[in-house]
Order: sequence, then C-alpha cells, then structure tokens
Amino acid sequence: MASPMALPSLIAWWGAGLSTLLALIKLWELWRDRFQVDVSANLVGVPEIGNKVLIRNLSSRSIILSDWSLYYSSGSWPRRRRKYFANPEYDFEDITIRPYSTCTLTFADQNYFSWGADLAGKSIRIELRIVGRRTIDRMIYRA
Repeated sequence: MASPMALPSLIAWWGAGLSTLLALIKLWELWRDRFQVDVSANLVGVPEIGNKVLIRNLSSRSIILSDWSLYYSSGSWPRRRRKYFANPEYDFEDITIRPYSTCTLTFADQNYFSWGADLAGKSIRIELRIVGRRTIDRMIYRA
C-alpha cells in the first residue's frame, strides 16, 4: 500500500508533466503559424513574355500588400546605392494574398526590365510594404 504522501506527489508530477506537454504543443502551434513571406522570380529574356515576381504567403493568415518597389542595388551596407525602376501605378489598390497562396507581378512589354550581363556587380531587389508589418526587402536576382 502506498503512503499517504505519495498520492499528492504523484498528482503534482502528473500536473507538471501535462502542463509541460500543453506548453510544448502551444509553442509548436505558434512556430507553425508564424508570419512568413517568400519572394522569387522567373526571369525570361523575351520582353513579350516578361519577367514574373512571385510573392508567396506561407502563413496561415491573409496578408495585405499595400505597396512594392523594384530596384537595382549595388554596393553593400552602409553604402548601398539604389536605383528604383518599377513601382505600382498611382491608382494601385491593396492586394490581399490569401493563406498559402501566391501573388504574381508580371513585367512584360513596356514594363520589362533587364537582368542580364549588363548588371555586373548589381542585384535586383524588391521592397514589400505589408500592412501591419515592417518593410520587407528581398533579393530576387544577383548578377
């Protein structure tokens, strides 16, 4: 027969183990549902087909893209030089990117941009302004 002090000790250990398990599950859920945005590019050498910049929302909540800018970058921090070459039109409306989906920005014909050998030492970067977040700056191509 167990001593009378063993039962409260057993209940305390069981409670501590259960609360630790629940805390680990909650931390895993927070990690899984964290804010994530991926940016990549499909660059083509034909202006009629155009270049595409893919913005993927990898989080479990919708995001609102309020503005974006493409620029050529040269040098490194703190002397990075930027030359902006593509911004949305003045009547640009917010783009809602649903969870686990992709928004495609296409740059064809008059909006086409060069990305070949003439960019020696430069990279092409994009700034994304997402509502409620700080500006995201990602490289999409390095020459």
